Formats: sequence, C-alpha cells, structure tokens
Amino acid sequence: MGSGGIFNQTITFLERSLDLRSSKHSAIVSNVANIDTPNYKAFDVMVEDELKKLDRSTGMGNGVRMETTQAGHIEPQRNPIRLTTVRSDDGNGRHVERRDGNTVDLDREMAGMAENSLMYSLSAQIVAKKFQSLRNIIQGGNK
Repeated sequence: MGSGGIFNQTITFLERSLDLRSSKHSAIVSNVANIDTPNYKAFDVMVEDELKKLDRSTGMGNGVRMETTQAGHIEPQRNPIRLTTVRSDDGNGRHVERRDGNTVDLDREMAGMAENSLMYSLSAQIVAKKFQSLRNIIQGGNK
C-alpha cells in the first residue's frame, strides 16, 4: 500500500465532485434569482469537464498551474481557490435569448438542479460507505 492511504484516490475524486456539485448548485440558484434581470446571461459549472481533468492515479488535477509574477501575489500553494470551468453557453446553443437579453430558462435550471442534487447525494453516499467500510475493517467486522 502506498503512502497515500487506503481510499486516497477515491476520496479525493469524490471530494472534488462534491465541491463542484456545490458550485453548480450556487450557479443554478444565481441563474434562477436573476431570471427577470435584463441582459443576464445564464452560466453553468461544467462538472463533468472538471472531473475528467482529475488525474485518478495521483488524485491531483492536471489543469492550469499558477505561479506568482509579482511580490504581492498570493502563493499558489496556499491559495484554496480551485480554478473551475464555467460557461455562459453550454456549447449547444440551447441558451435562448429573450427580448430583454436574458438567457435563463427556468425549466432547464430546475431539471439541472434535480440532476445535480441526485449526483451530490450519490457522491455523499459513496463517501459514507467508504468510511463505513473503513470502520468495519478497524473494528474487525464487529458492529
């Protein structure tokens, strides 16, 4: 067994999935809150694209690397913000612009929220099962 731990790769992947699903939920809520705002462009967090970037073998992303170019910049290692792909267009042209320039579609947002909630719950359940299995191993199979 490597120094990464028993479930390191899986837990890291699921942690990132939960973070992204939470960000996607915030984006959907923002879109719905701005449904009547003229010229508001709906946006989406591209969860699947981000999860594909995650290198399952190391548990680390192979996305954009940050570096400081000036003395006043925050050190990249200490910066907890992870860069996430966000799009104002889903690539299929499905965002239909209304006369006021707003592109929020309530039906699409609600469907996206339902799917995102299910995927978040699934990821959380898998994490819980992993820890339950670890607990069973530690206790020697006795509950």
